[in-house]
Amino acid sequence: MKKTLLPILALAMVCCTPQRQETQHITITTEDVTDRKMTLSPMASHRGATEMTLEENTYSASVSTSETGFYNLVSVTNDRQYIIPYYVPVTKSESASHLTFGERGTITIEGSKDNSALAAFTSVYATNSRDLWKLQKGETEAARAIIEAIAIKADSIVKAYRCSKPVAEYIKMWAYTIAYDCFSSVPRIVGIPLKELPYSREDLLAEPHTVLNSPIAALFSNTPHIVYSSIPNKNNLDSALIYVEQHYTDTALIKKVNDNIAGRYVSRYDYSTEFDKGLERLQTATERYGLNPRHIVDFEKHRATVPGQPFPEGIVLQDRNGNVVDFSAFRGKYVYIDMWASWCVPCLREVPVLQKLEKTLKNKNVTFVSISIDANQEAWKKKMDEKNMHGHQLWNPEGTLGKALNVKGIPFFAIYDPDGKLYMHGAPRPSQGPGLVELLEGLK
Repeated sequence: MKKTLLPILALAMVCCTPQRQETQHITITTEDVTDRKMTLSPMASHRGATEMTLEENTYSASVSTSETGFYNLVSVTNDRQYIIPYYVPVTKSESASHLTFGERGTITIEGSKDNSALAAFTSVYATNSRDLWKLQKGETEAARAIIEAIAIKADSIVKAYRCSKPVAEYIKMWAYTIAYDCFSSVPRIVGIPLKELPYSREDLLAEPHTVLNSPIAALFSNTPHIVYSSIPNKNNLDSALIYVEQHYTDTALIKKVNDNIAGRYVSRYDYSTEFDKGLERLQTATERYGLNPRHIVDFEKHRATVPGQPFPEGIVLQDRNGNVVDFSAFRGKYVYIDMWASWCVPCLREVPVLQKLEKTLKNKNVTFVSISIDANQEAWKKKMDEKNMHGHQLWNPEGTLGKALNVKGIPFFAIYDPDGKLYMHGAPRPSQGPGLVELLEGLK
């Protein structure tokens, strides 16, 4: 009897277990549809947003089921945009809600207790941000009260609406990330340096690893930054990755944080020294921690910043008539490159100094090349005419040179030798005075 009964019970359990739905049909009704566009997209997904269709006062869309059940519901009108988190259990195929847009950013949703809670905390977020930025200089204690109230309000909403566990956790994470960002803004708002505040971040917030060790934490865009900021030796690639391994267990979060760490390593590395050692360190970490191989590709692209490397391949340079100019045309002379843009005020300040330097430099073994990274060709031409810019004026329409040379800001200057190889990455500006003149006059 027992042998017969057990398989039947097992079959019954399987049949009664709710199955994950492949797609979900979501409808949102609202009275305010004038010039309103609404889109829906699964959180933490590379899939794009789906525009909801409107019929009378009802917006609807069928979307692929979010892995976590959470979506971003985006409402856009001519003067305002709302981004509202929306939750549908993965076992449901349909969800219907009524959405009301109130004054001053308040939102209410009727339909499920979970979405009502998420809408309520959306309004708390809007009110909290507004109150914080209304503070006057020196109101440090008022700022502290606002930040401390965030977690309290979140807890009250969870209890009042009796949220499901995923939504309760989402609101908890959301409250923490909001409070973290608010604290970061306090010095600017109250006009007091961070070190002089009468309280620290640790006084107001628990350590990130005690709160954010959850797949839901990975849904927030600022979570990797928060985790990274809490790492003691964050500038050391190996130490940072070890810290994450020791303090976090959720694989989704670890992947996002490690990706953030590797990205920072690539963007901040000093490529002028020990390039090969830095690359080897990244390759080893990628193999050990399963980092995205694209970071290795990005690192190798920066080899062009190492002195002695040739001018990057595949860089398209055009003159003002649209003719492609090969950088090899400048072989035989040292080339002083100025990277600039028509919208860059510091760049424009350098222009008259650079033009004067070009006219007065005695060393004929040096040529000057200005390369614009403007997206708009006409803007580049107009600014050249306004500034009466002469000499070799080129345009890099896709900004690929800046990426290859790891340029973090313009104006940027570099020097290439007569063989077309990098002589100096990050050369002095013209406005830096005699030092640059002395350097250029000495190039033989």
